[in-house]
Amino acid sequence: MADPQKIQQGMPLRSGYFDSEAFARKSHSILVLKTGIAGMQFYVDEGSEEERQILEKLTPGTELRLFRDPDNEHDRWAISVYTTEDRELGYVTRFKNETIARLMDAGKVFHAFVDEVPEPPKDETERRRTRAHTEDYKLPFSIYMDD
Repeated sequence: MADPQKIQQGMPLRSGYFDSEAFARKSHSILVLKTGIAGMQFYVDEGSEEERQILEKLTPGTELRLFRDPDNEHDRWAISVYTTEDRELGYVTRFKNETIARLMDAGKVFHAFVDEVPEPPKDETERRRTRAHTEDYKLPFSIYMDD
């Protein structure tokens, strides 16, 4: 019988080899939301050289942290957005956060990553349909849920 390690090397999955243990260990993530940070103007002073440098380090693919803020006086579904260095940047917009907040409260795990800056909306109708007025797309990000 052939050695499974030798069969696996260089052979695509469709060739018939399937490592069910490796597949079971693999974590699946589901894209839940693409958005911009809300309230960033209250947490990041873009006039400060130090704060601009913080933003410049947040390139596409950079991980962000999400924390539930159930005691927030303005939004009971608040989710704070932080850098991995514990620097608060703002919030997930209140117009899109309730479902994610409920899932976080139920124990679901979420990860967030900085995205490329999206193309601006073609017109005012598209902007109103796709973006909340509180979202700042200078720092767009995506939120994924572990499956």
